Amino acid sequence: MSSYATFKNTFLFDVLERLNVVTISELDALNNSDLESTIANITTDSDIESSIDSFPDSQSTADSIAKKDEANEQDKEISRDPYLVDWNGPNDPENPQNWNNSRKYFTMFQIMLLTAVTYMGASIYTPGEMEIREEFGVGHVVATLNLSLYVLGYGLGPLVLSSITEIAKIGRQPVYILTLFCFTIFQIGIASVHSIGGMIVMRFITGVLCSPALATGGATIVDVMKMEIVPVFLGFWSVGAIVAPIVAPLLGAAMVVAKNWRWIFWLQTFMSAATFAILALFFKETSASSILSRRASRLRKETGDDRYYTKQERIDAENDFWKMIGNTLSTSVQIIVREPIVLAFDLYCALAYGSFYLFFESFPIVFVGIYNFTLIESTLAFMGFAVGGAIAFAIFLTYLVKVLAPKFQNGTFVPESYMPLLMGVCWFFPLAIFLFGWAASTHWIVPIIAEIFFVICCFNLFQVTFSYLAFAFPKHTAAVFAGNGLFRAGFACSMPLFGQAMYNNLAIDGYPVGWGSTIVGFLTIALCVVPFALYKYGASLRERSKFIQ
Repeated sequence: MSSYATFKNTFLFDVLERLNVVTISELDALNNSDLESTIANITTDSDIESSIDSFPDSQSTADSIAKKDEANEQDKEISRDPYLVDWNGPNDPENPQNWNNSRKYFTMFQIMLLTAVTYMGASIYTPGEMEIREEFGVGHVVATLNLSLYVLGYGLGPLVLSSITEIAKIGRQPVYILTLFCFTIFQIGIASVHSIGGMIVMRFITGVLCSPALATGGATIVDVMKMEIVPVFLGFWSVGAIVAPIVAPLLGAAMVVAKNWRWIFWLQTFMSAATFAILALFFKETSASSILSRRASRLRKETGDDRYYTKQERIDAENDFWKMIGNTLSTSVQIIVREPIVLAFDLYCALAYGSFYLFFESFPIVFVGIYNFTLIESTLAFMGFAVGGAIAFAIFLTYLVKVLAPKFQNGTFVPESYMPLLMGVCWFFPLAIFLFGWAASTHWIVPIIAEIFFVICCFNLFQVTFSYLAFAFPKHTAAVFAGNGLFRAGFACSMPLFGQAMYNNLAIDGYPVGWGSTIVGFLTIALCVVPFALYKYGASLRERSKFIQ
């Protein structure tokens, strides 16, 4: 078994195991565990009760964080069952929380790679849009659907795909890898397409297929990292998610200049295929419930005894999958309508996300139209966002260490503790929008500086939003995040479609994006009230909430 340890619970190993090419014995580990030896010596109910008290509960994973402090009598009864498959003690090496640092960091790298390769699919398209319009004889709006529907796809995809990753018998690993495989195949289709309609449909499908990395990548990080350092790694992962769509236009422009627009998607195919190979070989399942389900499955197969089971398998068997998704959507809508906190954050994040994709419309107008940048040079202008991401992460990390960590330690932390950070950086959002719009006729460095200000605000906005909502609505995190994702995707999908028309209709000499940016800027100023209002009234709003116990 030791020779298989490196590849156990990877995708390729799972396939070989199902084909009976390789086998693993779980009985050896079970028989040698402290838990098994204790159960073997139990003779009375009182022995059972005392023995159970000597073993800690299983490690919680991403979607069970909010439940880890609950005392569940049913779980205590189940724990007396010798056929319940759980960790072999608190130091079980297969528990992702117990992996060595090299395995954890490699898992982190793979998630960042997957996120980057799939997330860049949205913006890598933009440098080839003009050639696509000419080849297929379509206008700007139709061509922009290839960007907008991709973004909409990764807003809709998590509603189903993220829920699938929580099913114990499936887990995260096969969803990541199978969707990546299909994503790669569709890139070949897009590179070879001869119909704008076919291209638009495939772009939407690839948007859906790329969504697991964006929606569940953070959960994977929570699976493997200790809770006290999770925010640091989530922030690091978020920086990678920002940099990917920023670097993508440069890669796309290089393909257009060197070859043609089709090579954008051939490049995407090669990158996706390489990522697929790495993950299929080395990415281990990280969901605790899924790892235990695999263990139970092996025990059932090895012993011929179908009584082995896990807690999550029992829970999954009692739940209807589609009903669960329907309940999540229904709860999402109810929370948005009834909870001012959630609605405020959803609107704020949606405007920030939509504004980011609006830059893909304004950049050609400013950097090509005013500064006469070449295609490659105009995509290099996106690097301001990357610089802003690094600065924003440093600000967030400093606040985390200097302000939030002491509050956690002395027990004074409340969700509103995040608000001073957002109160400080929220003004960078309107500053960035106005600066980009009205300083566009000065030196080209000025709009790039505006990009830095933009990301300083928006990066910290997303970190604060997700952290606040997770702490404030622990029992409805999935529904709250699903609603937030739909809001963001809806705005980001629509704003590029009307962006160019808005800028053209409001343009004045020397300032082609001035008044268009002003409209967005005034909206951002209005939303600056959100962190101040929540800092003062957030606690009372939470106390009156029907969704918070």
